Amino acid sequence: PTPYREFLSWVAGRDAAAARTAWAKTLDGLEGPTVLAPAGPAGRSAVPEQVIVGITTGLTDALTARARELGVTLSTVLQGAWGLLLAALSGRDDVVFGGTVSGRPAEIPGIESMIGLFINTLPVRVRIEPAETLGDLLGRLQAQQAELLDHQHIGLTEIQQLTGCAPLFDTITVLENYPLDAEAMREPVPGLTIGAVDGRDATHYPLTLAGLPGEELHLRLGYRPDLYGESEARDLVARLIRVLTRIAERPGTPVAALDLLVDGERDRLLYGFNATTIELPPAGTVHDTFAQQVLRTPGAVAVRCGGRDTSYRELNIRANALAHRLRSTGVVAGDRVAVLQDRSVDLVVSLLAVLKAGAAYVPLDDRYPAERSRRVMADTGARVLLVDAAHTDAGFEHGARVLRVDEGVDGAHYDLGVPVRADRLAYVMHTSGSTGEPKGVAVTHADIIALAYDRAIAPIARRRVLVHSPQAFDAATFEIWAPLLSGGTAVLAPSGDLDLTDLRDVLLEERIDTAFLTSGLFRLLVQEHPEALAGVREVISGGDSVPAESVRRLLEHCPGTVFSHAYGPTETTTFATLHRIAMTEDIGRTLPIGRPLDNMRAYVLDSALRPAPIGAPGELYLAGAGVARGYLDRPGPTAERFVADPYDPTGRRMYRTGDVVRWNARGELVFVGRADDQVKVRGFRIEPGEIEAVLGRAGAVEQVTVQVREDRAGDKRLVAYAVFDPALPVERRPDLREVAARTLPAYMVPSAVVALDALPVTANGKVDRRALPAPGAGTGDGRAPSTEAERVMCELFAQALGVPEVGADDQFFETGGNSLLAAGLMVRVRETFGCELSVRALFEAPTPAALVARLDGSGGADTSLAVVFPLRAAGEREPVFCVHPGAGLGWPYSGLLPELAGHPVYAVQARGLTEPDALPATVAEMAADYVEQIRKVRPAGPYHLLGWSFGGIVAQEIAVQLREAGEEVGLLAMMDAYPHPYEGEYEPVTDPAQVLEMMLDFVGRDRAAAGEGPLTAAGVVEVLRRGHSSLADLTEQHVAAMSRVMVNNMRLAAHARPRRLEGDVLFFVATVERADLHIDDWLPYVGGTIEIRQLHCRHSEMTAPEPLAAIGRLLAERLGTGTDEEGQS
Repeated sequence: PTPYREFLSWVAGRDAAAARTAWAKTLDGLEGPTVLAPAGPAGRSAVPEQVIVGITTGLTDALTARARELGVTLSTVLQGAWGLLLAALSGRDDVVFGGTVSGRPAEIPGIESMIGLFINTLPVRVRIEPAETLGDLLGRLQAQQAELLDHQHIGLTEIQQLTGCAPLFDTITVLENYPLDAEAMREPVPGLTIGAVDGRDATHYPLTLAGLPGEELHLRLGYRPDLYGESEARDLVARLIRVLTRIAERPGTPVAALDLLVDGERDRLLYGFNATTIELPPAGTVHDTFAQQVLRTPGAVAVRCGGRDTSYRELNIRANALAHRLRSTGVVAGDRVAVLQDRSVDLVVSLLAVLKAGAAYVPLDDRYPAERSRRVMADTGARVLLVDAAHTDAGFEHGARVLRVDEGVDGAHYDLGVPVRADRLAYVMHTSGSTGEPKGVAVTHADIIALAYDRAIAPIARRRVLVHSPQAFDAATFEIWAPLLSGGTAVLAPSGDLDLTDLRDVLLEERIDTAFLTSGLFRLLVQEHPEALAGVREVISGGDSVPAESVRRLLEHCPGTVFSHAYGPTETTTFATLHRIAMTEDIGRTLPIGRPLDNMRAYVLDSALRPAPIGAPGELYLAGAGVARGYLDRPGPTAERFVADPYDPTGRRMYRTGDVVRWNARGELVFVGRADDQVKVRGFRIEPGEIEAVLGRAGAVEQVTVQVREDRAGDKRLVAYAVFDPALPVERRPDLREVAARTLPAYMVPSAVVALDALPVTANGKVDRRALPAPGAGTGDGRAPSTEAERVMCELFAQALGVPEVGADDQFFETGGNSLLAAGLMVRVRETFGCELSVRALFEAPTPAALVARLDGSGGADTSLAVVFPLRAAGEREPVFCVHPGAGLGWPYSGLLPELAGHPVYAVQARGLTEPDALPATVAEMAADYVEQIRKVRPAGPYHLLGWSFGGIVAQEIAVQLREAGEEVGLLAMMDAYPHPYEGEYEPVTDPAQVLEMMLDFVGRDRAAAGEGPLTAAGVVEVLRRGHSSLADLTEQHVAAMSRVMVNNMRLAAHARPRRLEGDVLFFVATVERADLHIDDWLPYVGGTIEIRQLHCRHSEMTAPEPLAAIGRLLAERLGTGTDEEGQS
């Protein structure tokens, strides 16, 4: 045979650059990989199994003939059909998968007999155009493949590098079309016969489709049994055969008209999964239903608040009295009455009284800006504003009559008997609106009763139900009305915002049976105080994604508790679906949002309003009980969202949620994402268009777009991008965050505003979201470099920061830089300029111009290890002092600089780093030294302190000493710091080698990187220099000093005896892989409140770029230079 080296020589002679260009062109614009399979267990892959299905001879002949007619190969037909199936099942119009080619170029003589491995797997891209016919799609795909024939020798790894996506796909196809001489196989040698030929192959891909030609085409689908069941695999093949059949029979069919549902699936999706119909009592009103409950259990406790019980009879009497007062002020059936009150019995009385008077209530939230409350009042035309003593001055303009709920309680107590139908309005609750005006969701009496009578809701509402949600949040509908219409008790939490300790106390002291918690609050409560839920029979959580691990932790600590994952827009009366979990073994990797409630229907539909196949994403539509009437006096938005239900013969409407979901095989809904511009941030549904409308009304704003960035998983941030009038000086531009804060709730205020010369757009004129820079990225607007050295240095800065340009005076740490990027930058600086500048030089000279000035060795002595080292010395606002963690260095705090605009920021570092014998004997001694150094920088307060880990203990003592000296401590913030870190599972480390290993772990390097043998300071230095750590320039002496400092600081922490600080603490808690440490341990040492904010990261990751940026934003808000974006946990 021809030697294999002939093939290698052929490959060496190919034009590699042309191949890369061809593949880059083919894959240009691909948004990302196409991943169909669910996530599997990390590090494990099951042995593949397979199903083989034969296609009839008739269909095989028809496909072959149709391929010949269309001028395409059978391989192209198979790939086109698979691409169409992938597009439908992934919900994308641009997919990519692997196609296996023989890799034997015809131009090499004897290639067919050459021995060697030639096959190659290459990307196949299929772009879906709905109006295109199936035949045209196949022709386009064939032409695309033909253009790549000369470039099939390039490796998949190299192609993936061109796209920046690896892996590009998780499914592959192959047409096993190799020659086989059947006659010769019958008797290859005299006397020897072959009875059968079979083979078994496998790949590491979750799905491998092979076409086996013959008189009957066979399809073999290999699948990983840990990701797919046999029935799912057979359904995939059945869907594929439907596509192939349509290609063979009707190639002129538009792609959009392709139906992938298998036999019986349509009925299962529309009716089987929606078998929720039950008979309810004759429809009545909320107040009539409540009156019936009063007759059944007059003496039972209806409401408990502040230790006082109010019976059903008493509540009814008080509501009747207030209803009479409302009628006497002119309130008539159909009116709207606004309610602005703290949580109290009077609040419940007010809501019930409004309904008894025939009106609908409009809940207000005193945390909303005055302008938003004014607009809500105007939108609803509320004639009366019901207030309590705390809200007699509403704080916003309105024309309604103000009525104090706690005045004039004497009067008629009989039921008014105002005739009201069940389909009349019960309340109006406002959600985000894309035009800038909030939309009032109109909910009826029947909607509330349907929720309360649901078979999953009613049993858990007949107990003690916690009421703690704001009244303008739709969870309050469940918390109040579900128990009151079922004979349960609504237990009101204390008024105002509850911190974690308050919530724990009310759960335990009031023996709560049922509680709804937003997902963020649930995660933190389970992490910090799982015992608080031990007596709760049913915990419901929703509003955003709930981690499966949080549910697992709940059930492990509270085996008697049942968890329900709830989903429901305000437009469907709080809850539309529920998924209940009672045992840990029922917890999967992702929590479904469940099945529809009683008499409610859930449809997962494609863009043509056809049912999406099981497992395929589609938009969720909800119909039946609980669906609101629409948006009050907003026919346009109502018609857009409340659309005709094509599957209801009575012609009723269904609500288009804008959420993308999929059905699983068990008939449960799984949340995928959003289909429209609405997003959820911290459980609140937000339309960026509403924010854009507000910002666009500010002067000098020519264009604006608001996007949600999730640069780190779980950290969603609202960012505004604005184009200002170029004629307006920068200093006269409006502060758009202040503009937003005047009108919008805090959760809708962007965390950052990025000014651009123009908004980037795609070819079709839409905003190109991928081209929008991350907040803090340099824009090249600063001073241009004036020398060649500055020009080169600016280029190095830009490369490190990942931005197009950097000005000569742009600050590295204020334009997106951090201590990790600093290490990589300084490596390139040393290589480019042949200098010996260290990372520490960048902290002292953080601009290109300043660093260039250091190239000749000028610039003064190295002070980067000073006790008080300025990360940024300039700034017109009050400074922030950041106390070092156990190792003694404060450089990692540099990531705060972009968020703390205008604030000088100082790192407080261990004296032992530069003075080997300066190891304090107590935390108090260390703090006293630091107080003296801090006051040299800032002689008088207020002082703002931050401490991470061990640094939090020291910062607290610094605050105590400053207070004793008569100084004001404006802010004390701690990052996962605990007063007694070594009373649990951990012990102080004294062994030098263990300490050095902890240092390596601190910078993310494994012990093995230092080689075998004892770990020494020299070995650590070598590891640091090989990596891109911010500590790469430390000497052996520095590492040894840090080791001594760390050992001493662990000893100090173990023996620390904190003193009581009369003040508040802002506490940032790391929620991933938590140690057995508790924030409550600080309670004896903090006289004020401890406000807790959670970060989804490990303790060691708190100064990584994303968590530290989140911390910086919260600090800025506390210091008056930012707006709360993270939200109270």
